[in-house]
Order: sequence, then structure tokens, then C-alpha cells
Amino acid sequence: MPQRRLANNDRMRSVIIAYATLTCFAYAMIDPALTDAGATDAALADDGVACVCGRLRRTSRALTRRYDEALAPAGITVGQFSALRTLNRLERASLVELSEALVLEKSALWRNLQPLERQGWVAASSEKGVRGHRLSLTPAGREKLAEAIPYWRAAQARVVETLGSLEAALISLLAEIETDA
Repeated sequence: MPQRRLANNDRMRSVIIAYATLTCFAYAMIDPALTDAGATDAALADDGVACVCGRLRRTSRALTRRYDEALAPAGITVGQFSALRTLNRLERASLVELSEALVLEKSALWRNLQPLERQGWVAASSEKGVRGHRLSLTPAGREKLAEAIPYWRAAQARVVETLGSLEAALISLLAEIETDA
């Protein structure tokens, strides 16, 4: 995968991992052997096979902790950073547009945006004749994003260094999982 394509997909890295995790979780929930009321002990026994969903969920939590720790000096979490960065790119987005870009449910996204709005980093405004709110970064939100970017870049560099030559393959694989879902 060309390096330029990876640079264009920076914002998708966390989203893809989170989406892949949720997809694996959803598939695990529809396993008939686990949902059948008469499931046998054998069906529930540990067969020694690593659970992809469990591994992705643990990895996602570990990555989230790494980025949250890196962003702590800026006073935001990686989820808040992602929302600010995506809003900056989308400019005046509806809640639906932002939820689709972040692959989050609207209600969860709205709950996550409220602290950002209280901090004065995000503004929600209504337009006459248009249903729903339009969301945008405020000048203070742009400043907060600019303050956080160096911390995010440092965390990103550490993760890329850890992945080494496997980075492009991982991004490609996660993208494939995402599109198959």
C-alpha cells in the first residue's frame, strides 16, 4: 500500500479498529451454539482457539489507553480528538453525517459531544427550514485541536514504530474487515 494512501487514512485508523471490534462482537453474539438455551457444555468449553473479537477488543482498549495518555496534557481523550478532527474536516456537519464518519450511533455521539459543547469547542446550531443541528468547531475548538495534534502525532509515531513493516498490512486487513461487515 503506498505511503501517501496511509497518510490520507490517518483518521480512519482508530475508527477501523473500533469498527472491526464491534463487528467481531456482533458476529460472536449471533453464534447459535452460544445463544441456544439448550447449549451443551461442549459448545461452551474453551477449545484453545483464540477469539478474534476478544483480541481486537483488548487491542482497541490498549490503543485507546495509549492515545488517551498521550493526549492528557492537552486535556482531551482520543475519542474527543477524533470528533474534533472529523468536525474540522467536515466543517458544518449534521449529527447523522458526523456519526457516519465516526461509525458511532447518533445517541452515543450526542452524549460524547455534549462535554465538548460545554467546553466551548463545538457549536450546535439550527438552520431555518433544516431539520436537526449543524455541528461545527468553534475557534476555541480549533485551538484545542491544534494544541492536541503534536501529542496525537507522538502517540501515532509510537504505534507506527511498534507495528513496523506490518502497518500497511494491518491497515489493509482492517479495511477489508470493515468493508465485509
